[in-house]
Amino acid sequence: MTERRWAWFLPMAAVALALGILLGRQSIWLWPGLTALAFALVAAVLLDGQGRVAAAVAAMAALGFALGQTAYHPALPVEGDYAVTGTVAQELRQEANGQVKTVLHHVTLNGQAADDAYWSFYLREGESLPEGLKPGRQVTLTARLYHPSGADNPGGYDFREYLLQQGITIGLYGWEGLMVDDAPLTADGLAAAYRHRLSEGLVSVMGEEAGGYASAMLLGVRSLVPAEDREAFSRLGIAHVLSISGFHVGVLAAMVAWVMAGLRLSRRLRLAVMAVLMSAYALLTGLHPPVLRAAALLLLRELGAVRLRQRSGVHLLSAAWIVMLLLAPCQLTGASFQLTYGAVLGLMLVTPRLTRMLPGLTGAAKGIWAAVCTSLGAQIGLLLPQLYWFGELPLLGLALNVAVFALVSAVMALYWLTLAVMALPGLSTVLGWLAARVTAWLLGGVRWMAEMDVAVLWTKQAGVLTALGWLMLMGALMIFSPLRGRKQLTAGVVGVALMAVSLFPWPNHTTTYTQLSVGSADAAVLLDEDRVVVIDTGEDGRALAQYLHQRRLSVDALILTHLHSDHAGGIQALLDERIPVKTCYLADGATNALIDPAMAERVTALADSGTSVITLGRGDVIDLPSGEITVLWPERGYTRPNRDANLSSLALRLEARGIVMLLTGDLDGLYEHYAAVPANVLKVAHHGSSASTSDEFLKAVDAEALVLSTGDEGRAQRLSERAEGLPIYDTAHQGAVTIRIKDGGYTVTTTR
Repeated sequence: MTERRWAWFLPMAAVALALGILLGRQSIWLWPGLTALAFALVAAVLLDGQGRVAAAVAAMAALGFALGQTAYHPALPVEGDYAVTGTVAQELRQEANGQVKTVLHHVTLNGQAADDAYWSFYLREGESLPEGLKPGRQVTLTARLYHPSGADNPGGYDFREYLLQQGITIGLYGWEGLMVDDAPLTADGLAAAYRHRLSEGLVSVMGEEAGGYASAMLLGVRSLVPAEDREAFSRLGIAHVLSISGFHVGVLAAMVAWVMAGLRLSRRLRLAVMAVLMSAYALLTGLHPPVLRAAALLLLRELGAVRLRQRSGVHLLSAAWIVMLLLAPCQLTGASFQLTYGAVLGLMLVTPRLTRMLPGLTGAAKGIWAAVCTSLGAQIGLLLPQLYWFGELPLLGLALNVAVFALVSAVMALYWLTLAVMALPGLSTVLGWLAARVTAWLLGGVRWMAEMDVAVLWTKQAGVLTALGWLMLMGALMIFSPLRGRKQLTAGVVGVALMAVSLFPWPNHTTTYTQLSVGSADAAVLLDEDRVVVIDTGEDGRALAQYLHQRRLSVDALILTHLHSDHAGGIQALLDERIPVKTCYLADGATNALIDPAMAERVTALADSGTSVITLGRGDVIDLPSGEITVLWPERGYTRPNRDANLSSLALRLEARGIVMLLTGDLDGLYEHYAAVPANVLKVAHHGSSASTSDEFLKAVDAEALVLSTGDEGRAQRLSERAEGLPIYDTAHQGAVTIRIKDGGYTVTTTR
């Protein structure tokens, strides 16, 4: 009876621990978790039976709260300049703009031990990386310590949390006085250096392309994989094959198990060998969390086999879940963690049920059906995190995954074999050549398929309704589901219907203006009922594209105030993300101003994609469901060529539901009097530059609030000195600014 009461403790404890971590993540206080933990432990001692089980589960939730609060809100050193030493732990990634990024382990700040750090600096034109700067070497330098920031935009990229998921709490910027030396002997330092040498060896015998992919799949070195190829794999829903995950560990484990089976090793010896190899592989790959998770699952299963105490897959999964979250609570909110456990959950719960649907199969047909069910089970488990993190359903990937996994497994086996014989020049050359040919063939197929229009179904980001539908679908398909027959079919159909309803935009009956946080650039989105208007795109467009992609919003009107890169450079991101743009509006004479030719080329690319391009001048009107946008500047026909584009920047009067906003782009102070009309809200010109927004202009507009898009934290302060106490909402301090307009009124909220 006692054993029955505790039979499902592990799954319940796993769920409780996760919920506790999520609550702790939102809390600024630790004491509620510690207090609840103390009460739960006392209750577990005093109670018996079901009460003791409930108290133990509550204790796990309270423990999760305490762990989540401390992990997501770590104590940090004061920001400022420090004398830094550390060991380079990852490959150095150099971006097109000259930025170099990596991670430092064993960091000291002014001689005091500190946490791991994210280190970045910029190479100026003509500069190159110092000789010897590579993984496994120790660096000494002076750098500025900063606290990584969270998401600046609604649903945006959270850099701070991304680093926390890797165990990194601080950022370091700069490389003044950099010196590179041999690092002290540490296990992870030696592993980083050895990983780098192995990666170089793979490139030398396979060539840069195949060697880069082998390094990514075997060693976790993704810096050698081109961004466009990562995007192609992502569109097909198979991006996970490029970064080490449970699948990669499974391929390696299967190869090792095959060898040990041939050697007829005992179960205990197999467990010992597997434990040593998995530990070594985890260290070699930098203690990569997906490797640790997969290794924990694998070793728990092997341990159960040795002790002849086989538990259900759910118990093994729960045990690994608890162990990993106790070690690193911040993993819980990471895409990798959710994708890994989603896939394993599907394999354990859904695949067995699917396999039994055709019990009469034999021989090859049975094997093919088992492979199909394995792939389908994993994809059903992945469905919710896939839709949440990527907002896409890879239709082609769903059909091809069985073949892809089989092919990639074979390619990885070839990579491992090449790596194993690298010390034998003749044999490694032959295998390297073969690996390069196979890789080229694989990449050719992936790139070709990724270009197909049917490759991906674009959806909204998954929400609560999506999660409910997914749970109903899982409940209908899992192996121990009590549902049978018509009830099972009904639950599955309702689950799919709920997911489908949740993944496409619902009718909008409100008006919302969002000034995105894009540094010293401009990008804004106006949602007026069913109309989507974008005003400028920012420098790189990633924040804008993500905002639109998550909400499955195509663009009815893209208004580019002028063609400087900080306002129009993001066109490329819209094209890359395949976000439809119906009409693009430019200022009259915009393409004849002094601009980067690349901006005009991007407008041309937009037109080639099917977008209608229209020019605007003073007096032109764009109709909206609840109002209109009126052009105040420039005067049509009066813009002269080869002048600063700011002089002819569009100035717009937006009126919606009785509220007026004045949007001034980068309008120069020389012409701002043409746009000096009364408004409730003024979007300040030229990122708060002193060359615009004069005192006379502020008085003429007589705004109630100012919105400032800038990356310079000092500009809001300088503007406030002239704004006579007006509230200023600036993106540098407060992140994205959202204005919700209701009949005759509005509210302002910020992301931070």
